[in-house]
Amino acid sequence: MNITKTFENGTITLCPEGWLDTASSPELGEVVDAITDATSLVLDFDLVEYMSSAGLRQVIATHKKAKSLGASFSIINVCPTVMSIFKMTNIDKKLDIKAGFNF
Repeated sequence: MNITKTFENGTITLCPEGWLDTASSPELGEVVDAITDATSLVLDFDLVEYMSSAGLRQVIATHKKAKSLGASFSIINVCPTVMSIFKMTNIDKKLDIKAGFNF
């Protein structure tokens, strides 16, 4: 999995690409674990096509990491397929998720 990381004005944006599943979510976890300071943590799902339960667990772990840093957390540019997973699990009611319709 390719993950682009940008840092601007205290905001770290992570842009994973492809499938966020059992094989790729540990890689995202390593990138998240390495973050030591941020005022805001954003997952940009513009290039995420699919997310499994392992990916969902990593999203929750990323949210917990942001909380531990005292940073805000949001997910942006979520495709309808992935948004349906957030809705089925009611995660959309607990996290700041903004849908995008680029697929």
